[in-house]
Amino acid sequence: MADPLCGTFYPSIDQKGRMSFPNKLRDILGPEFFLCAGHDDHYIAVYSPEEFESYREKLLSVTGKAGSNVRRFLLSCSDKQVPDKQGRIFIAQQLRDYAGINGEVVVIGAGNRAEIWNKATWDEFSSNMSLDDINAALADLSL
Repeated sequence: MADPLCGTFYPSIDQKGRMSFPNKLRDILGPEFFLCAGHDDHYIAVYSPEEFESYREKLLSVTGKAGSNVRRFLLSCSDKQVPDKQGRIFIAQQLRDYAGINGEVVVIGAGNRAEIWNKATWDEFSSNMSLDDINAALADLSL
């Protein structure tokens, strides 16, 4: 099993959409990875090639018109990235618009993927996450 992606990072992003992707996460993801629209909130999901293939296969299993529509939306803005020698990647305007990224960003490790968030959106999300919410979600686990 690969190392889990975890941690919180605050890289800078320039006006052209280039940002330095955290070394710790790049080391786990590998030399190339995929950027995708987050499926459960407005962030950019970052998958290793193996995790992206698993994600794509799961999307292909959703049948009917709803499945087609979801695949069209989520896969149409997916983008393979190979960081440059300085570890920078380019985030396409379509993905920046989806995630509301127009200034500061936060990159988090979320287990099998990394996520790139607008900093204000992340701050709001994380400040609204209570200990009660966490305990309720984990109630059935014996941690």
